[in-house]
Amino acid sequence: MADTDKQDGKTKCLPNVPCLAAMRCGSYILNEPANEQETNGTIATTETTENNSLVEPVSPQKDKMANDELVINPVTGPTSRRNPVYRSALTKLLCGMYCLLLVVFGIVFAVANALTVEEREHKYYLEVFLIYLYAGSLTTLLYFQIGILRGVPIRTNYLDSNIKVILRRSTENLQKSPSPVRRNDSVEEGGEVGETGEVENKKEAMDHLSSASMSSHLVLPAPGEVAHVGEGINFYLRLGALAFSIGSVTLDGFHIASYFETDTTSTCESAIFTLVYVLHLIFTFVQTFFLFKNHKLVIDKHKAAVRFGLMHLLATNICVWLVTAIMETSEDYNQLNYIVIKNSNRTGTRVLKSCYEDMTLARTASPYLFPCTIIYSIIAAGVIYRMYRYVGVRVKQRWPSHTSLTSSVPQGAASMDCEKANKGLFSGLLVAVITLIAIATFFVFESRLSDPVTAVQVFYVMELALLILIGTCIIFGHLRLTQLKFQEHNLISLDSVLLIVALGGTYIYLCFMLISAVSMIQYQGIASILSLVCIIVSLLQSTLQAIFILDGLCRCSANDNQVERKPGRAMVTFLLVCNLALWVVSMFEIKKTMVVPFHQNFYGILAWNIMLHVCVPLFIFFRFHSAICLSKIWYQAYQKTKSN
Repeated sequence: MADTDKQDGKTKCLPNVPCLAAMRCGSYILNEPANEQETNGTIATTETTENNSLVEPVSPQKDKMANDELVINPVTGPTSRRNPVYRSALTKLLCGMYCLLLVVFGIVFAVANALTVEEREHKYYLEVFLIYLYAGSLTTLLYFQIGILRGVPIRTNYLDSNIKVILRRSTENLQKSPSPVRRNDSVEEGGEVGETGEVENKKEAMDHLSSASMSSHLVLPAPGEVAHVGEGINFYLRLGALAFSIGSVTLDGFHIASYFETDTTSTCESAIFTLVYVLHLIFTFVQTFFLFKNHKLVIDKHKAAVRFGLMHLLATNICVWLVTAIMETSEDYNQLNYIVIKNSNRTGTRVLKSCYEDMTLARTASPYLFPCTIIYSIIAAGVIYRMYRYVGVRVKQRWPSHTSLTSSVPQGAASMDCEKANKGLFSGLLVAVITLIAIATFFVFESRLSDPVTAVQVFYVMELALLILIGTCIIFGHLRLTQLKFQEHNLISLDSVLLIVALGGTYIYLCFMLISAVSMIQYQGIASILSLVCIIVSLLQSTLQAIFILDGLCRCSANDNQVERKPGRAMVTFLLVCNLALWVVSMFEIKKTMVVPFHQNFYGILAWNIMLHVCVPLFIFFRFHSAICLSKIWYQAYQKTKSN
């Protein structure tokens, strides 16, 4: 027990500063309200973070307005030259203009390169621009790691571990719960801890301390410091970013190897071609490490430089997304165009050696790996923008965490609890196995048996059955999930924004396919009919799933009964596994459109390649991110929030 001063039988523990008073006295006594509602009415709108702590962004200008000096002009009034609000707004404006300028340059350079540059003719402006982006991004990440984060530990709990905490529960809400205490301390001065975990013989002097400690808050980071207290990014989303980054750097490695693969390819690419891919490989690796480790970072120093650096990173990821889509479209179009010209050359005239004659390892793997680069860039851009919004923001932390102190379950144990989810898990695994068998059958018929019609029929029937099954489960799952409490403030989050962006790309892709499928029914027969039915069902299923996920992200348990029953958790588990199966199916979307070329015949080679390379990565990302959001619902919807 920490030393306390006694005067007239009362405790003197800095009563004007509740947090410091509690630390000086060495103990917290938390009263759990009987009606499970917060007794403190001074807490503003809060956000729920990944580590289940409540955070509240606090405007940095509010803390500084009292100390800011404004230059008063007797004629025009206060000027804004030294106003931090003005400087912050001007900095954000300039950073936004810089980011927009980089994105425009990236689009223009990529399109100009695709439309004007001929084989073995290099103008280098796109390569120089990309080198500038990657070099600037690596410099920014190095500055963050050395100049900002050096010596800053990653902490998720800012509560002093030496503080003794005794839980007091009201008589109406009495239950057994262990009480965390300091080592070798079992009895508090002036009170006893019984075997049931209740506090006996409590003093009235500590009642005042209890209510004071309940209303205390800790605001982080300190002025001019940094702290990992921002809104956390879903762990599985970060894990997905890591997986997609592996696919991206693998494709970079194939591109680097293709430069030395044949004598022809060494002259097809520019002299600094290899340097561009080496820098992108290093940039992807370093950025993935930084984001995975510091996704909750809140910075309150060097704010102008930090904002500029984050905007450069954001622009780099957006440019990588757009440049990759444009260049892959150009490469595929040129290769298909070369094949058409070669097949139509029947006059005996010798065709010159083309850069697209040799199928390099990079070109073979590109249809399967280039979506990884685009999806990784989308995720990284979302996380970086979230970090940008937290620059200069001080976050109110609930101190101490009420849930962590009143819960008898070790932190992290709930995420491993598969209660009420076993049926959905094993049913989903069965569906996933059947899906993989159907995909293998597709490749057997298409490659070895040279029967593309049967291969496409197998693929469409499997996909159609999976979509109908998932759509039916969404309806039943939504009926169960609506029993939970709805929280409106969770409606707009990073996960929901990414899901809506991916859903938009999915709608565009499916609508283009719908038009071509309807127009080609009389020419393609059964393949076009199956494609049409599958597209319509996919549109309905995607819409229902997006509504279900956006609603589920706002749900939480309202009482202990719902926490125990976990309504709809088996359905959520089943949908999670099935969406992973659909994600695997969508990875072969480009291969499927190659086997069934009537979409390309309807739109033409160039137009269809543009649609394919812009929309298919978003279509794949929708399936993947749906599984990520469902995993968040699986964990978050069956916990009581701190406001309950």
